[in-house]
Amino acid sequence: MSTATDPVLDSPTRSFTSTPDAFHALAVAVAAAQQDGPLQPVTVIAPSHASALDIAHFLGRVGNGGRGSAAVRTVTLPDLAEELAAAAGQLSGRAPLPAVVREGAIVAALAQTPGLFAAVADQPATARAIANTSSSLDAACPEDLERLPRLVREVARVHRTAAAALTARWYTAHDLYAAASAALGTPQAVKRLGSVIGFQLAPEQDPSAAAFRGALEQHSGISLLTAAAPFSPGETILSVSDADDEARAVVRLVIDRLASGVPGHRIGVFYSAAEPYRALLAQRLAEAGIEFVGTGAQGLTDAALARGLASLLSLDPAAPDLRVILDVLSQGSLNWQGGTLPSSAACERLHAHPPADAEDSDDVDTAELPEHEQKRRLDYARFTEFVAVLGENLRGVFSAGGWSEVSEALSGFVSEFFAPRSATERPEQAKARKYLSEVIGELELLHGIAPAPTAASVRSAVRQGIDSRRSWTGASGTGVVLGSYDDGVGRDLDVIFIAGAADGLAPARIRENPLLPDSAGPMLDARLPTVHERAAARKEQFQRLLATGVERTILYPRGNLRAGGSLSPSRWLDGAAIQPLPSFAHGLTQGAPTQQAATAQEWRVRRVLAGGTAADPVLESALEVRADRRNGTFSRYNGNLSGVAESVVDADKPISPTHLEDWVISPLVYFLRRILRAELFEDVTLEVQISNMQRGNLMHQVLEDYVRGLTEGAHPVSAERLLEIADEAFRDTANPAWLSHTWDRDQSRIRADLQKTHEIDDHARGTGWQHVDVEAEFGGATGEPPVELDLPDGSTVRFRGKVDRVDRHSTGQILVIDYKTGKSEKYKKLTAENPTAGGTRFQLPVYGLFARRFQQDPAAEVRAEYRFLTTAGNYASVGYTVGPDVVATLRDDVGLIMAALRAGIFPPRPESDRYANHTTMMGAPGVRHTWERLKTDPALRDYSRFFQEEK
Repeated sequence: MSTATDPVLDSPTRSFTSTPDAFHALAVAVAAAQQDGPLQPVTVIAPSHASALDIAHFLGRVGNGGRGSAAVRTVTLPDLAEELAAAAGQLSGRAPLPAVVREGAIVAALAQTPGLFAAVADQPATARAIANTSSSLDAACPEDLERLPRLVREVARVHRTAAAALTARWYTAHDLYAAASAALGTPQAVKRLGSVIGFQLAPEQDPSAAAFRGALEQHSGISLLTAAAPFSPGETILSVSDADDEARAVVRLVIDRLASGVPGHRIGVFYSAAEPYRALLAQRLAEAGIEFVGTGAQGLTDAALARGLASLLSLDPAAPDLRVILDVLSQGSLNWQGGTLPSSAACERLHAHPPADAEDSDDVDTAELPEHEQKRRLDYARFTEFVAVLGENLRGVFSAGGWSEVSEALSGFVSEFFAPRSATERPEQAKARKYLSEVIGELELLHGIAPAPTAASVRSAVRQGIDSRRSWTGASGTGVVLGSYDDGVGRDLDVIFIAGAADGLAPARIRENPLLPDSAGPMLDARLPTVHERAAARKEQFQRLLATGVERTILYPRGNLRAGGSLSPSRWLDGAAIQPLPSFAHGLTQGAPTQQAATAQEWRVRRVLAGGTAADPVLESALEVRADRRNGTFSRYNGNLSGVAESVVDADKPISPTHLEDWVISPLVYFLRRILRAELFEDVTLEVQISNMQRGNLMHQVLEDYVRGLTEGAHPVSAERLLEIADEAFRDTANPAWLSHTWDRDQSRIRADLQKTHEIDDHARGTGWQHVDVEAEFGGATGEPPVELDLPDGSTVRFRGKVDRVDRHSTGQILVIDYKTGKSEKYKKLTAENPTAGGTRFQLPVYGLFARRFQQDPAAEVRAEYRFLTTAGNYASVGYTVGPDVVATLRDDVGLIMAALRAGIFPPRPESDRYANHTTMMGAPGVRHTWERLKTDPALRDYSRFFQEEK
C-alpha cells in the first residue's frame, strides 16, 4: 500500500510497500506531467531494461484511460547518459571501453613498469584484478598519489598509465556520466527530457552515476517512486533439501499457477546466486516445457566448441599433451578439414597401445601384415599427422606479430579444426559459433593497446571472452521471467518466486577489495561505498524485490550437495515460519508442494513407483535391467547372450590361452575386453615410477634381444652384453615424469634380477641345455600355424600365442619357458596332476603342445614351466611335463569354456577390487551383489567349478 495517495506529486520522493501500487502512482504522475498536453515529454528512469519494458507496456495499457501513452520514454540511467552525451557530441570519435581492452592496457602498463607487482606482473590474474579495481578508480583516483598507501598507490599508478593510453579512443562509464552531466547544462537537453521520474531506483553505488543523478536533480528535477516491503515475521517460507530439489519445487509451483490461469509472462522466478540457480532453474523450466525469458541454462563456456578451443590453446605446440587432444576428440566438436581422423575411441587405443614397431615402419613391409594391423598403422599415421599439423597451427597462432594477426590466425584455426559437420548446424551450435567468432574478433581491439601477444596472453584473452558470453532465451512478454534478485526489482508481475534465500547466498558474503580497501576511501577524490554500506544496499534491494508482484513465495535450501554442509534461512527473513518440504523421493511421488509432477519424466517415474508400466521402451528396459541385476536373473542384462551367440564368438578363429583365463576370471569382462574391445585407458604419463607391467615388458624385451643374439650367433654368452642391452632399454623406456630416485632404484633392481637370471641360465647351459627359439609365435598372421586340440564334443579349438623361449637338452628333452616378473605363490597349484589349476591356467599345457614341434625324437619329453625372474618370485620355476594326462585335462577344461563361449555365457563374475579394472569402474559392490544372487543359477551349473572362490 502506498504511503501517500495524493494524485499530485507534492514531494520529490514517494514510497510504497507494493510495486503494483508504485506502478499505478507512476501512471498518475505521468498523467499529471502531461496535463497541459498529451505530447508533453516525460522521461521515466527504470532500474533495468526489463523494468523499462514493463513500464512502457503498463503505461500503454492504462495511460489516458486505456488509450495508451505518448511522448513517454522509459530508459535506464546508463542509456539516458549515452543519449545525452551523444546528442551533445561530447564523446565523438570514441567508443565504450570493453573489459578486454582495459585489461590489455593494464598488461601493457605492468610490462612497462611493474613496480611492486614485478613478481606477478606476467600473471593474467594480476592484470584482471587491477582492471576490476581500475573501474572504481576512474572517478576516485586522486591527483596526488603519494598520500595513498603503498599498494593502493601502485594500483593507482598502473590505472593512470593505462587510462592515459586509452583516452583517445575509448571512454569509460565515468567519462560517459561526466559528459552527460555537462550536456544537462543546455536548455535543449532539459526540454527534451521534460518531466523526469525515477522508478524503483536504488541509491547509486558508483560515484559517477550518483553525480549524474545529482545533476539531473539540479537541472531537471527528478521525482522518485520507490517500493520496498520489509519481511513480515510469521510469513511462511518453504525449506527444500538442496538447490536441485528447490528448482524442481519452483517449477511445480509455476505449473500450479499456470494451471490456475495466471499467464506465464505475469510470473517471475528470481534467484540469489548465479551458481547454481541460473542453470538449474533454466534447465528445469525447459524440461517441463515452460517458455521462459532470461539467461539460458548454458553459456559459451558450456559449449563443446568453446571448451575444445580453450583446451587446444592450452597445449604446448612443441609437445602437445595427447591426453588433452583425446579429451577434445571425445567431446565431438573437433572436425579436421585436413583429413579424416579415426574415432575418438580408436585414437585412445592407439595412444595407449601404438602399433608394434610403428616408429620403424619404414623397415616393415606393410603388405605382409594382416588387414586389421595395416588399418591400425594407417590410423596411427593419420593421428600422428594430425597432432603435427595441430602443433604447427598452434605455433602460428602464438607467433603472430600483433593482435590483429592473432584474431585472423585463430579464425583460421577454428575453421581448420572445428569446421561445421554439415551446412545446417543445430541452433545452439550455430549460436555458440557466432559468439565464439565475436570473442575472436574482439581480440583485434587489443592492437596498439596491449603488449605483443604471447601464448599466455592469447589463452587468457580467449578464456575471458568465452567466460563472459551467455545465451539469452525468449523475448519479453513470451514466458515466465527468470533472473537474479536485481532483475526482479521494478517488474510488473502478479506472482513471484524467490529462490536461494539462505544465509551465505542472501546475503552473500561481501569481501573488501584488497587492492582498494575501505581504509583508503578518505584519501580518494570520490567516496566509494564501504563493505557495510554495500551490505546495507543489498538488503534494501531485497526489500524492493519483496515488493514486486501481488503474490510471493520464498524458498531456501537446507543443504548444499555440491560443497557439503547445512544452510539456514536468510537473516533478512528473521522470524519466518518454516514449512519444510520432504525428500526428493517424496517430491517425485507426491509432487510437493503442489501435488503436481513437473516434467514428463517425473510423471513416468511416479507411475512406475505406483506399480504401473512406464509406457516408455527405454525406461521399461532400464527397469528390467535394474530388476534382473538386483534379483540375480541370468538374462541378457547379466551376460546371457544365448540368443545371439552365433554372432558373438567366431569358433574357427584362433584363441590365446590367456583369453580363456580371462573368461574364468570374469566372463563379462572377457566380453567387454575381448569381444567389444572396451579396454580401460591407462595413461602411463601420469605414473611417477615404472609400473609392474612396464617392468615386465622391459625385462622380457631385454631377455628376448639377448637370447636372440645367442641363437643367431651375434654375440657370445656374456653378462656384460646382457646389461648393455638393458641400459639401451632403460634409455628407450625412461619417462621424464618418473621420479629420478625411484627410477635409479628400479634400474638397479632390474640389473640385479637380470644378472641372477643370467647365472641360472648359464648354469643350465653348462648342463646341456641350449636355446632353440625365442618369441616363437603360432596361430598368428606370421609364424607357425595354430595349435589344434580336439574337444570332447567333436569340435576343434585352435590356439594362438607367443612363447618367450624354447630350449633343448642334449638328451632331446624340450623345455618351453614363459617369463614372469611377479610373485610365484598364485601359481603354486600347478602340477602334472592339476595342470590347469582347476581350470584357471592354460598357458603351460598349450605351450607344451606347441613345443612338440621342436622334438627331434617324438618320444622326447616336453616340459613347460613359468620362470620367475625377480626376487619377488624367488627366481623359482613352476611347471611340469606335458604328457597325455595333462592334455586330457586340458581337453576337458577347454571344452567346457569353449562350449560356454559358443553358447554366449558371460555372467558378471567380479574381478578383484584391489586395483582399477572394469569391475571397479562398474562399481564393485553392485557387481558383487549381482554375482552372489546369480552364481547358483542352473544355467551356470556346468561351469561352477571354474568359479570357486579362493580361500
